[in-house]
Amino acid sequence: MECICYAPGMAGTGGIATTGGRTGTRSVAATGEPATLDALESLAIGPVAVTTLALAQARVELTFAQWRALMVVAEGADGATVSEIAVAIGSATSPASRLVTRMRDRGLVLTWKDARDHRATRVHLSERGWAVRDRVVARRRELLGSTLRQQPPLSPPVALILAQLGQAMRTTP
Repeated sequence: MECICYAPGMAGTGGIATTGGRTGTRSVAATGEPATLDALESLAIGPVAVTTLALAQARVELTFAQWRALMVVAEGADGATVSEIAVAIGSATSPASRLVTRMRDRGLVLTWKDARDHRATRVHLSERGWAVRDRVVARRRELLGSTLRQQPPLSPPVALILAQLGQAMRTTP
């Protein structure tokens, strides 16, 4: 079974190596070894840089926390509550509420009291919020696509692992 491994600084490999199909090798990904954590760290940092660049190139003045809140609201079938946004961005409810108020004042979101729980404030994207989201996501996908085209094609197992990691990271607060 071939194992794809990451080892920073491996000359001429871009840090990627395989075990060449040898059996009996441990899967680095399953052990939490430093090389795997380094690779995951790169996967976590790289998209932040790409998103920051996409925000700048789309001429959108949003902090990264505001961008994250915008995406949390966009992903919810019924928007999100301020409390849900706070959890997703790793904030207390009060600062998240102020962040949402600033976004509302800029016309990016709409807010109202939740029909089922009048203590909760529900947040939805405005038309302007959707337009900003769509513009930045489109630019980010262009940048990611450009990076991907510079790499060798991904094998189906590697693509599956990336999809699984992406889903796991998306659902981990």
